[in-house]
Amino acid sequence: MRARGINYDTGFLPGEELSRKSFTPETVRHDMAVISGDLHCDAVRISGREPERLSIAARHAAAAGLEVWFAPFPVDLPRDQLLPFFADCAARAEAVRETGADVVFVAGCEISAFCGGFLPGETYGDRMRAMAAADMEWWSSLGPVQERLNAFLSQIAATVRTHFGGQVTYASGPLGIRRLGCVRPRRHRRLPGRLQRRQLL
Repeated sequence: MRARGINYDTGFLPGEELSRKSFTPETVRHDMAVISGDLHCDAVRISGREPERLSIAARHAAAAGLEVWFAPFPVDLPRDQLLPFFADCAARAEAVRETGADVVFVAGCEISAFCGGFLPGETYGDRMRAMAAADMEWWSSLGPVQERLNAFLSQIAATVRTHFGGQVTYASGPLGIRRLGCVRPRRHRRLPGRLQRRQLL
């Protein structure tokens, strides 16, 4: 095991479903001290949809001596806003990395399920329900989805690389598309959020 890590949610669901409504720098500072000192973690995956919250949490994590996994999670953000969103977040992650912190950029999480334009469904809830009720024929029809996702991940990787000079990865869970043409598998390790580490080309 290379590192002991934990996921830190800054709020990722849209609108009234926002998973973390209360967020203050003082609370974050305390939480990072607990994660580092009491839980004896080496790394923290900072996840959420609001770039400024991600920046605040990343700075406090770095100050606590933690390896930072900067993980934007733009659930249901319109497709045409995704690349500018990732560009903004990549620049913020780079600002933390330039302070000397060890920062990994997580360029999305299960984008095909949590963002529109890949799987059927207007919202992430619609898509999750479609997957839960799907039969083998439905899953077998996802070849074009894989192609669109691969192409979009390549765009994300190029966008992020323009602003961020550290390592880049992508969070793919067990329900995700298994073969990503623009992702190079790396050695399996236990990492924050139980992610497998992959580097985007």
